[in-house]
Amino acid sequence: MAEQGGIPEADRAAVVVYVGQQLSGLHEGNVIRYRLTPDDLIGVELG
Repeated sequence: MAEQGGIPEADRAAVVVYVGQQLSGLHEGNVIRYRLTPDDLIGVELG
């Protein structure tokens, strides 16, 4: 997804870590902030 999103290769690892951290800390506030819907979260494994 990072590649498809046009994230430069040198930055991809850091972006993936950041997104993982944000997903693992999901709560009502950031669900609204990122405008996520239940469909956006299908298949997301938090751990």
